[in-house]
Amino acid sequence: MLTSTTTYKQAITRPHHRHFRVDLYQGTTLENDTLLAQDVPIFGGQINANLAQRVTRSGTFDLGAEWYPLLADDPLSPYQTVARISAGIRYGDGSTELFPIITGRTGTAQRNEDGTCSVRVEDLAADVVGFEFEQPRNSENVSVVNQIRRLIAEAVDGAAFGPDDVTDTATPRLTWDQSRGDALDTLSSAVSGRWFTLGSGSFVVRELPYDVGTAVQQIVDGPGGLLLAGRPSVTRDGAANSVTVVVERADGGVPFRVTARDTTAGSPTQFGGPFGRVTKLVKVQTPLTNGQAQAYARALLNASTALASQWSVSCVADYTLEPQDTVLLRSRGVQGTQVIDSITYPLDDSPMSIGTRSYVRTNL
Repeated sequence: MLTSTTTYKQAITRPHHRHFRVDLYQGTTLENDTLLAQDVPIFGGQINANLAQRVTRSGTFDLGAEWYPLLADDPLSPYQTVARISAGIRYGDGSTELFPIITGRTGTAQRNEDGTCSVRVEDLAADVVGFEFEQPRNSENVSVVNQIRRLIAEAVDGAAFGPDDVTDTATPRLTWDQSRGDALDTLSSAVSGRWFTLGSGSFVVRELPYDVGTAVQQIVDGPGGLLLAGRPSVTRDGAANSVTVVVERADGGVPFRVTARDTTAGSPTQFGGPFGRVTKLVKVQTPLTNGQAQAYARALLNASTALASQWSVSCVADYTLEPQDTVLLRSRGVQGTQVIDSITYPLDDSPMSIGTRSYVRTNL
């Protein structure tokens, strides 16, 4: 959750005015001398943030007809422009409190039938994925997090990083021949995490976000609550109670596999119990040791059983919320503590949409 003032926390529970700011830059360094336009007026759109995707944040914003790019050096040209979009509140005295929700390249600019302009934007992970290895790339004698940062920095000029929350380890000898995204995925798996981009444009490596922590926000019904509609569900779709990690070492090491199962007596997803036997097979290159592979399999097992409880929420927009945040949800007497998987940030007065999930239990 992004840091905000007490005034902001109080204001979102009452009638208030939302405010949005879009600044346009030439390239990814975002230095002052590359500013193309600031405080560009927008009147709609939405930004989606979903941790299940490499390009975590993407969406569109809407502007007047005069902003439609006709030349390669126009402020919204997809050949050069990076947009930084912030959202929040405008107070009665004219001051604002804003929070970054996406920093990324403008892609498609579309002229609509009514003459307005809609622009697609994707976060800077798209630059990383788009820069595949032109020649085979060997890993270096550095830690996993440092190797991840080096691969990102090769693709994004002026890339910013951190803070990370994984336990770092040494990088094995590996060779990648094509996909930079695949390389980063496998490196992240070695530290039981994933890499993605924050709204500010910074790249981070974070633990798999399924462990429910302390709730940073309450989204509940009733007077003063932020909830507009809550749809809780319980499902077994996508769940597995046995995960096998197959370590196929690209450095010539002997391949091996480890399996993590839910064997806890009385667990609702106990392997061989009423839930049945559902397996998932994951192939990776990176884990160095049997212990590291076992830890990764355990993390994946937790992620697989985390699908048991889900919520789909419509609420008053709180632009301090981010994927991975823990929230307390309550609707019509049903309550749950959940981790945010996905958020749709509205760029107008529309409600915010949130998708969440949680464990059936704290630990397997």
